[in-house]
Amino acid sequence: MLRIWVLAQFIAGLLSLQLSTLEQFQNSMKSFNATSVGKSAGGLDIPHVTISDNGLSKPSVGIICNVAGNRLSSVNVCMSFIDALLNQKDSELAPLLSKYNLHIIPNLNVDGSQKAFIDINKGTTNGDGIDLTSAFPNLRDNVAVDSANVPPEVKSVINFLEEEYFQAVVVVGASATGVTFPLYYTEDDHEGIIDDAIHREIAKKAYAQNPNLASSGCSMGVGEGRSRDYGMHSSVARQTAAEFEHAAGTLEDYIYLKHGSLTFHLCVSCSLNADDDVFDENKGVFRELINSADRGLHGRVVAPDGTGLKGAMVTANGHVVFSGDGGYFWSPLVAGTYDIKISYGSYPEVQVPTLAVEERTQLPDTVMGDLSPVATEHENFVQMNATLHSLHKQYPAITSLYSIGKSVEGRDLLVLVIGKYPDKHVPGIPDFKYVGNMHGNEVVGRSLLISLSKLLCKNYNTDPRITRLLSTTRIHILPSMNPDGFEAAVPVRDSYNTNGRANAHFEDLNRNFPDQFHQSEEKVREPETIAVMKWLTDHRFVLSANLHGGSLVANYPFDDTVSGVSNGVYSQCPDDTFFKHVSKVYADNHATMHKGEACNLDGTVQFPGGITNGNAWYPVTGGMQDYNYVFHDCLEITLELGCSKYPDGQFLPDFWSDNRVSLLEYIDAVHDSVAGFVKTPDGALVPDAVIHVRENSKTIKSGPDGDYWRLLVPGVHEMWAEKDGLRSKTVEVTVSEMYQVVYNFTLYGEEAQWNETEHYVYEPPERQGCTRYRLYNYRIYFVAHKPKAVRVHEKIVIVSETDRKDGVKITFVKNGAPEETSIGETITCFINGELILQSEGNTVALPIKELSTIEFHGASYYRATKYLDDSEMSVKVTLFPLPTSLGYHSQLEMLEVFQNVQTDCPKMSSVYNIGMSHEKRELQVLRMSAGDTTTGNVNSGKQRIKLVGGIHGNEAVGRECLINLVQYFCAAYGHDDLITKLLDTLDIHILPAMNPDGFAQAEHDQWTKGRANAQDFDLNRNFPDRIADRKYPLQPETSAIMKWSREKKFTTSISLHGGSLVACYPYDNSDTGARVYAGSPDDNTFVYLASSYAKAHPTMYKGERICDDDRFVGGISNGAHWYSLNGGMQDWNYLQCQTMEITIEMGCNKYPMENELLQKYYNHYIPLIEHVKNSRQGFWGKVTDSSGSVVNNVVLVAPDIGINITARADGQYWRVAAPGNYEVTFSANGYQSHVHHVKVDPVNWAALPDPLNVMLLMTNDEVTNHVDTLDLESRTEMLTRRYLVVGAVLVVVLAGCMLLGLWRRKKKREEEKKRKDIEYRGLIEEGSDSE
Repeated sequence: MLRIWVLAQFIAGLLSLQLSTLEQFQNSMKSFNATSVGKSAGGLDIPHVTISDNGLSKPSVGIICNVAGNRLSSVNVCMSFIDALLNQKDSELAPLLSKYNLHIIPNLNVDGSQKAFIDINKGTTNGDGIDLTSAFPNLRDNVAVDSANVPPEVKSVINFLEEEYFQAVVVVGASATGVTFPLYYTEDDHEGIIDDAIHREIAKKAYAQNPNLASSGCSMGVGEGRSRDYGMHSSVARQTAAEFEHAAGTLEDYIYLKHGSLTFHLCVSCSLNADDDVFDENKGVFRELINSADRGLHGRVVAPDGTGLKGAMVTANGHVVFSGDGGYFWSPLVAGTYDIKISYGSYPEVQVPTLAVEERTQLPDTVMGDLSPVATEHENFVQMNATLHSLHKQYPAITSLYSIGKSVEGRDLLVLVIGKYPDKHVPGIPDFKYVGNMHGNEVVGRSLLISLSKLLCKNYNTDPRITRLLSTTRIHILPSMNPDGFEAAVPVRDSYNTNGRANAHFEDLNRNFPDQFHQSEEKVREPETIAVMKWLTDHRFVLSANLHGGSLVANYPFDDTVSGVSNGVYSQCPDDTFFKHVSKVYADNHATMHKGEACNLDGTVQFPGGITNGNAWYPVTGGMQDYNYVFHDCLEITLELGCSKYPDGQFLPDFWSDNRVSLLEYIDAVHDSVAGFVKTPDGALVPDAVIHVRENSKTIKSGPDGDYWRLLVPGVHEMWAEKDGLRSKTVEVTVSEMYQVVYNFTLYGEEAQWNETEHYVYEPPERQGCTRYRLYNYRIYFVAHKPKAVRVHEKIVIVSETDRKDGVKITFVKNGAPEETSIGETITCFINGELILQSEGNTVALPIKELSTIEFHGASYYRATKYLDDSEMSVKVTLFPLPTSLGYHSQLEMLEVFQNVQTDCPKMSSVYNIGMSHEKRELQVLRMSAGDTTTGNVNSGKQRIKLVGGIHGNEAVGRECLINLVQYFCAAYGHDDLITKLLDTLDIHILPAMNPDGFAQAEHDQWTKGRANAQDFDLNRNFPDRIADRKYPLQPETSAIMKWSREKKFTTSISLHGGSLVACYPYDNSDTGARVYAGSPDDNTFVYLASSYAKAHPTMYKGERICDDDRFVGGISNGAHWYSLNGGMQDWNYLQCQTMEITIEMGCNKYPMENELLQKYYNHYIPLIEHVKNSRQGFWGKVTDSSGSVVNNVVLVAPDIGINITARADGQYWRVAAPGNYEVTFSANGYQSHVHHVKVDPVNWAALPDPLNVMLLMTNDEVTNHVDTLDLESRTEMLTRRYLVVGAVLVVVLAGCMLLGLWRRKKKREEEKKRKDIEYRGLIEEGSDSE
């Protein structure tokens, strides 16, 4: 038998022979293969047996034996199992060969087993002395892994698991009997995994196959792999699912958390080296565990062409699996009803609602939707309308459907609007349009626009690029401007057939518009023409394209001349350079248009670059593209899409393939512009302001909301705006090739300001693959003398140190400035042409015109010096770009921001994952701290704080504020003193999205949708509570936060909510549940933190009743006094983690429109920084003993402050406290208590006090307890006295030791002399006897 051969090889130390022995079976069984998965630490081969015909439609099962090393019983069982299968000795096991692909590692720890055979109590580690049972990556805690120190056996198993997608894995061991399953290491002993029920059901059924297990005397029963009490379990344990172990880094947890496979640990025997009967006792258990691989639902995911899609995600009520090779998947589920969702890449999600799943249920092949949704038949008017209505019905949140009028024969001219805000124009988001089928017989554009509509709708929120386009652009699509002509057209492949070209009145619609050169009062406008003209009046389109057929070229204005003669005459319009640029955007991205061959069969170039001026090709009077440009400021080109005007439907996919990228790129070109708003100095928006570009006679006007877009080619352009005698200064704008430049014009009434010229360079982050991020204006951080807490007011003011209104000079310099002295800080703004400075003193106004010198040189940051009359004070001013408009970030876009921050600030940022949401979205944290930010290598000398957003998914303002705040921190570090000090001193952890599943479901103006997580649990009611028992199961998001908070030991925290405007603090509930004040022991400190936030907010501090809530005095409220809630996060953080957490309600609207986000961010980013500053409000230091060693488990008792807190393991502590005088006792087991009287002042980041380092003496030291009265400024003298006393004690002790040593030496010499004397006398006596 195989196991006998293997045991013999153990004795000889020749495990490599195991492979050659197994290979003997390959000759007789083609489905058998014996290889090695790698080498052990001792250089031995790790055997791997595959019993499979590689059938893709069969589930795969992995079996891994003897991880511990001395579990020889497990090796014996696994080898017997292989032997039984290959020799078909057991009729119960034989069916497994045809049902599953089996991959077996019969002996993982070959080094350990070699040692164990000699001595069974040895061999628990590999050849390097590493215990493999806890050596796998700890994915539960997201602990970083040093790849250089990963044992080779672990690497081999990781590769083994990556190469095959296993539906189930069985890990076999010994030293007990029973079946367990993940998790083996968790936050909560009773925390279940999402697949807990199916694991438990299968484990119980398998356990029952061996009746001897429960009575073995070492049974651990059936259960999750962790418990509070390790020990023996009776047979009752099978029904109570006893948990028996708690260990991190197990193979079982790694398999389940990394790959989602059903994972079981089977312990086969109490004996480490059992006899042959063990396999017979366990084969039934083996069989049931392997059969678990096809339990539940299985099926196949395929592409439209029938190709299997590997990696498709299949979700069943939160249970997630992925398809393997060939697209086959198996989802282990207990019997029940499930909502199935299947997704793959950018394909539209497939849903199978309320599917009844039994023990084994097969789902028919799931065909994913076509990413290129092109029909192979042309749709008539009825079919086209049905398609447009269907898209609107399927995607109501991102579409709007309206008619701009009717054709001659009464057919609606339907327009489908697609975008994040489809129902109306949103200020700051441009309107774009496509028009097709103007000539009824030119049908390709009609079909392409229908396909484009499907593509945009079906891939929103799945494809990042399309999501970005729809989030930043409002797209109007008119597939057929001439539906009557289409109905009259006939399919022909040539370019000359004219049937259906005109409308039902036989008028060519592209000759029917008003013309700039040839006005005709006799011209009758057709209904279709009138509808489009009114459409252009009602909507201020920025860019457009008109899709034709009959040639292959991008045609741009002008289409005619004053003379009306062509003969190849180029009719140049004022924006000729941009029209050529944007035409090439389309042509260059087209499969063949850029070649310029058009319809020339001989391959000669007719249109260089695939573009042409309209009149240079042939003149058109009354054309639509010129009308758009001349009369409505909309830049439109005409696209000829192919030589065949009405091709057969079978060729439509080819046209789609040629044009798809071009269609998307052309939409994106609407952002190749200078854009922004036109305002008055007091911030009022100015509609119909005229925007000028020097040396360009074409002007455009701002829209009703004051927004404008001026499409321009890359380069430097001089621009200004004017209206009704008001004018802006001239700005030199540098336009990039790839980015929209944002600039806001301010109109003034004084001519002196008109002549000023501003040099403006806009340098946003990389656009490729990320959301556009536009900047405008600046915030200035102003360092002044002895500041007080100040507020950013809505009025533009200066708060100066004197009441003088003159003598202020600020000079902006690109690089360098006179040497500054920075002693404090206040905040100032540069908005709408005026400077806002804030400091202690009176308020004065300073319009920008009073500044003597302002130089903008295109640098990202500026320095300045401020001089006051008769004053030597100097200050540093730093300008930072802030966003001009904010948009909501999807989960993918948020991660891209994190990655960009890591790229831009690699030495102060890192990203790590604290867990997964219910729907398997990662809970990503961005850590920001200057120095080493490697995850898992926390700088012990830094105080850790956290900022959390999105606990309610529909309360999205906090999420976006934090996403933008991290970018601001990255930009400001090294340029702004305060931000630099914060990041140098603190370890800041930022989690913008605690509930990403809820955010994915949330909708604007829906008060509760998306509030809860995917399981419909309110996460802010899900934490263990101080009063009420938790009624609901602990959610994965809650569990992740609890684990994170306990591990990191944050000192302060903030949770950002929405729905009101107030800063709340513990406690959140009262004993009776009534609305009464329930203050915590740290009530004074919490009030101080909440008040500091409210006072830094422009309006929160007023406490006005603005959200139909109670009036909040000072803008703050005790949680229970507002309303009582159980299971809140802030109370749990405070009581369980000693973290001072407050909750901020950021505004009445939980999920406002994007155009409201900017003001929300401006209102809250300064209070957020104020809260970060207040993390150092109090005192801090380190606790050591008299030798300088760290004292563990030090408790700080300060009844006048609040609860007791415990120092960190490294002896560091931080005690957050409101200003005041306190008595603090430091105590630890084995040490004398030490009492201090501490005076706490308001934190001053310009001059942080020294730390309060405390020395504790051991209880047996002959020094009595004492009380120190401590002023934080006199700490050095106190420590000096203390060290002198300790030094004196040490001198006395050393002297005593020396005296004791001398005495012992003298005593030893006397005893040695006495011994020798006795020996000598003995020898004398012996000699006398012999004589």
